Amino acid sequence: MTSSLDQYPQRDGMYSILPDGVAVYNRYNKRVIMLDGLTSEIWLRADGKTSLRTIALDMAGWVGHPVKTMLLTAPMILVIMNSEGVMYQVDHAVELPYHLALPQEDQEADQTHQSMVAAGWIDQ
Repeated sequence: MTSSLDQYPQRDGMYSILPDGVAVYNRYNKRVIMLDGLTSEIWLRADGKTSLRTIALDMAGWVGHPVKTMLLTAPMILVIMNSEGVMYQVDHAVELPYHLALPQEDQEADQTHQSMVAAGWIDQ
């Protein structure tokens, strides 16, 4: 069985970067969730290609927490974001679709629409 630290977290919501954190649209509940500093950092690093262990180790140095603390904290934060319906993880690295790879403010409208159709989020 693979440890959650060795899986690859993936964003599952469109988002915007704001001065106080990241605003994530939960498409299942049709609401916006505000992420705080630490949770925002995990969100932004969850690119589908980086393991949770790598994210936690990097963040331990960034926030100045002991490595052991971050290796326990990161999976707990991921469980919370998963229960909110905005993040999940898989056993292999994947490329995020365009509409999830960039903040909304950095996306091109036509490319976003095409990506959302291809991913099954919306109809033509």
